[in-house]
Amino acid sequence: MIRTLLLALALAAQPGFAQTRVVGDLPHKPDRPLEETPGLETEYGVVRTSEGLRLRTIVTRPAGTSGPLPAIFLTQWVSCGSIAFRPGRDSEVRQLALRSGLVMIRVERAGDGDSEGPGCAKLDFDTEVRHYREAFDQVSRHPWVDGRRIVIFGSSLGSTTAPLVAQGKPVAGILVQGGGALTYLERMIAFDRLQLERGGTTPPERIHAEMLKRIAFQQLYLLGRRTPQQIAAERPDLADVWSSLQGTAPDAHYGRPFAWHWQAAEKDFLSAWLRVPAPAIVVYAGFDNFELEHGHRLIAELRNRQRPGSTEYLKIPNAGHDLEIYPDPFSAYRWEGGSKRYELFVDPAIAWLRRVTGLGDQPPGSRSR
Repeated sequence: MIRTLLLALALAAQPGFAQTRVVGDLPHKPDRPLEETPGLETEYGVVRTSEGLRLRTIVTRPAGTSGPLPAIFLTQWVSCGSIAFRPGRDSEVRQLALRSGLVMIRVERAGDGDSEGPGCAKLDFDTEVRHYREAFDQVSRHPWVDGRRIVIFGSSLGSTTAPLVAQGKPVAGILVQGGGALTYLERMIAFDRLQLERGGTTPPERIHAEMLKRIAFQQLYLLGRRTPQQIAAERPDLADVWSSLQGTAPDAHYGRPFAWHWQAAEKDFLSAWLRVPAPAIVVYAGFDNFELEHGHRLIAELRNRQRPGSTEYLKIPNAGHDLEIYPDPFSAYRWEGGSKRYELFVDPAIAWLRRVTGLGDQPPGSRSR
């Protein structure tokens, strides 16, 4: 017995050892394997929302560390689904957790993973942001976490929720990739523009007319809070627009309810950014499938005008929205022919993270493959 215990302790002290445990009163669903990453200690925990839902947290720290560490708090992309690391699959988020020397905090949205709730597909924008803010307050008191040195990392759509989550919180910084500070209406119109230009199904001479229809539709949909069915009844000339857009279903858009998009369209993302005094870094993928560079540059330019030197800007040439490197923007739009170059994002992100959290410029461990 003693020999077995000593062996387990010795293994746990090794850098490559992966240790995972579940704590708290939220059961883990048996059909989902527990996440294990060599080099990381992983804890499945729980936070409670103000309406009483239990949400799953997945918190990692470098194996063999102890005491409070600076942390990364993830606000995620629009699509529903668990944010647990997949077995045998690498990602930028996993690389940040492995190589930064920081704690990584992920919160499963309502209905995703082990989390309770009606389901991410029914979760509205305001509730999602509130859940993140409530979770932030609770995990900032986690014994692994230095609550005064938490950086919010917004990925894709999470780039727009990140500054909203940060309001009034003692964040050490904000890192975003894949979303700018334009209005949500402009953002969705940009989606339409890129779809028509790069999708390969619309003749170039039809783009002008199609954009005018889509702009009229998006105004009624997002600002007028009308459903696609109501728009079709009021404007028969726009009845075919909904089916031509990306990610549409009879009662949802990108897997989220209409109310989610209506609430997002009300938000003043730029003002939220300007109210956060913490340093920031904005990362733009040069061949982004959805987002325009202007929205990203806007954050850096206006924040630096307000607080000189507060915001860094990183553009990764030839990268798609997924940060893979593509031969041209049309290939990136189709997700074809991409190659993984994690270091183009991960290395500068880690250097910035360690600098703003006071850990120094040089990341621990070896470079990403």
